[in-house]
Amino acid sequence: MREVLTLQFGENANYVGAHFWSLQSAYAAGDRVHELFAERSKQPAVPRALVFDAAGSFGALPLEHELQSAGTDQLDEDRGLWAGPTQVHRQPLHKQPRAGASVRFWSDIAPVRYAPHALHAVSGVEFGNSLGEMNSFVEGARVFAGNDARDDALEGSFRVLAEQCDRMQGFHVLADAFGGFAGYAAGFVGRLRDEYPKAPVLLYNVGRTQTVGKLGTAQLADMAVAAAVNAEAVSMSVPLFAPRPDPELKSHVDIASGDFNQTSAFMAANVAQWSHCLHSGQRLLDEIVAQVTQQGYYPLAETLLAPGLRVPAVGSDDSRAKLAAADRLVGRSFVACSDADVGGISATMGQLVADRGTGFGSLVSDRFPASACLSDPQPARLPRSFPRIFQTPGQKDSGPSAKETEQLPVAGMLCTSTASLCYIQQLHGAVHCEQSRLFKEYERESVREYQSTLDRAIDKYSPQR
Repeated sequence: MREVLTLQFGENANYVGAHFWSLQSAYAAGDRVHELFAERSKQPAVPRALVFDAAGSFGALPLEHELQSAGTDQLDEDRGLWAGPTQVHRQPLHKQPRAGASVRFWSDIAPVRYAPHALHAVSGVEFGNSLGEMNSFVEGARVFAGNDARDDALEGSFRVLAEQCDRMQGFHVLADAFGGFAGYAAGFVGRLRDEYPKAPVLLYNVGRTQTVGKLGTAQLADMAVAAAVNAEAVSMSVPLFAPRPDPELKSHVDIASGDFNQTSAFMAANVAQWSHCLHSGQRLLDEIVAQVTQQGYYPLAETLLAPGLRVPAVGSDDSRAKLAAADRLVGRSFVACSDADVGGISATMGQLVADRGTGFGSLVSDRFPASACLSDPQPARLPRSFPRIFQTPGQKDSGPSAKETEQLPVAGMLCTSTASLCYIQQLHGAVHCEQSRLFKEYERESVREYQSTLDRAIDKYSPQR
């Protein structure tokens, strides 16, 4: 088995992670042994994951051994003096809220049980500020450095997780795009690269807003520093932001922009589209990274999703007609998770298309090599607790049927293109003035190094003239 370890850092990332594991559990459909989950003897399968967050952000989270015998153990008739009839009534310690119910913590939507060693509450009291908070990248990086010096970050629970693997593929990382856990994650990923120099690391940078342009100045600066610091340690980086609101939002996706439970669910559907390739055995993690990044040359990628896609009949077997139809569908039906407007599939430099029951893969099969197209005739499975954010195309006011909700045809595209240039330029602008008060805790030489890293990225993604 080729296992993938998942690491989650911060509240935003853990919201996406909770929905991601919910989707993975539904996708598995009874297959308890695959790359993303670890099976225990006579125990439910648990994610191969480590979860990091502030102590107050976990809520009531079920653990692997919690309530294993609830409702199944037999009353010992020899106990006590009562010889009459007896009944046992148990109150569950954790109950997942119904779809649409208010959500206070990401753990409220976590359907899977985590192993006890998987959960890590991080505090900044000892190495950060006196309030125990990590409000910036530099504070999070400082806390990680202190914790790592005191207790090696790659020992303990991480080592237990790694040694359970037979042949580890690499690392799948969800991290806050800015703030303290962006810095904490960058420190952890740097240590991973030292320990596993050849293992692929796929990083999803999770933001809470629609588009980068809605970030505050400090958040954008944090995000720029994180991108520069991670450039050498990460094999591929994918920004994940909430889809843009109406009227730009496609008609088949209905998201309340102020409800992060909903927006994070859409982000998780993007992540799960590619993880399905891993546990279905269609692709290995390093194959996905190499295909999209063009052997590592373009490390920043975009992810797009078309849930409920209906592919019209082209009426011709001509490859140019098929490609033109694919371009139109990408522009009309695929929703991006960042500012990038890819425009069409022909504008991409590296790409991976995942088709799950839509027929979209047949439109691009002539254009791209077989390694770039993944097709599965089975639609994606959605758990009943998944937010109702997907609509049937053209029917904005009516929700999907129960069958469509549980079995959703979906197409996705993971690609690199010059559309990422605007995103990189915004990050570069955030570190252009090293005199800014936002960088008072950084050495000037470090800020200039961040600028140079982003300069090189701009050169790579600029259209060739």
